[in-house]
Amino acid sequence: MSSNNYSPDTLGNQFLSKVYLWMFVGLSITAVVSYTIYMSPSLQATFIPLYFIFLILQLGLVILLSWKIKSLSPAMATGVFIFYAALTGITLTAILMFYTISSVFIAFVTAAGMFIGMSLFGFFTKRDLSGVGRFMLMALIGLIIAMVLNLLLFFIAPAAASSLSFVISAIAVLIFAALTAYDTQRIKEMGKSIDRNDPFAQNLAIIGALRLYLDFINLFIHLLRIMGTRR
Repeated sequence: MSSNNYSPDTLGNQFLSKVYLWMFVGLSITAVVSYTIYMSPSLQATFIPLYFIFLILQLGLVILLSWKIKSLSPAMATGVFIFYAALTGITLTAILMFYTISSVFIAFVTAAGMFIGMSLFGFFTKRDLSGVGRFMLMALIGLIIAMVLNLLLFFIAPAAASSLSFVISAIAVLIFAALTAYDTQRIKEMGKSIDRNDPFAQNLAIIGALRLYLDFINLFIHLLRIMGTRR
């Protein structure tokens, strides 16, 4: 059946559902990898020392998916996304090891609740969130700069860096909560004009899933830094 037989709203909703499905797949892979390493001292000894190498690989994969998504085959785009989710599971473990299991659980549930709430807002609101999204993207650039400067400050004044880290995480939670609503609305609108029979529609679903995946992961990490109890 041609996509012309569907209303734009139906197409948008179906596309968003596919994006959520791929996001769930990515989060599941991350959770399994992270839990496996978390429970295995031998795997920790193997992977954790390579933390910064994996971070660089993650950055490269995000750039590849974001800038070259239209030139990748659907199978390649899917494979890169799955590999990225697995890498995130490795690097996330290095963070989780500093916190108690109970506080990790609380931060995860809180992040899930915030994500669902803001995603529902982005889905149902009639307000155009484009302006909010542009502002938050600029704020995100400022946040990244602040995080780099705070990392440098850590080597000079650890106490001051710790206090600033709390403020940065609080701001980050607000930014990624707002981006969740914006990305949800944007992905829904994107889906209204997509041909369901186009094989490269899979690539657009993958890049949409990556955006929401990053929103959730960052919400979780920064909430953990605010609420988490260190070991």
